[in-house]
Amino acid sequence: MQLWMWLVAGGALLVAEMLTVDLLFASLAFSAFVAAIANALGANMAVQGFVFAVAALLSLLILRPIALKNLKKSTPDFSTNVDALIGAPALALTAIDDLSGQVKLSGEIWSARSDSGAIAQDARVEVVAIEGATAVVKKKG
Repeated sequence: MQLWMWLVAGGALLVAEMLTVDLLFASLAFSAFVAAIANALGANMAVQGFVFAVAALLSLLILRPIALKNLKKSTPDFSTNVDALIGAPALALTAIDDLSGQVKLSGEIWSARSDSGAIAQDARVEVVAIEGATAVVKKKG
């Protein structure tokens, strides 16, 4: 195989990797580039194929699991924005019914509505959903 063929194969495998992002094609692209080096050093086709196979096995069995493990390391799951408000405690500033009311939620005053009937002023409530700028609440406890 010609040097340029190994390089094209490696490039095509890298493009495939960009579309899948699972490091399988990256491992094979690495192997193609190693085989290209063998070609550049004057190795015959059988040696190039053997180098490709060994590099593929090593990268798939050793390098890929290590890379996937490090790639999947991330911050712990946590909610952001309005998702973080679901389940949050709040205080009913006014009486709340299924149409209107106000709560103090995370230090801010929010319009609110109840999903479980009338709630008295000064009652402790819990946010069950956020709909636009309205907190949907239920009586706590």
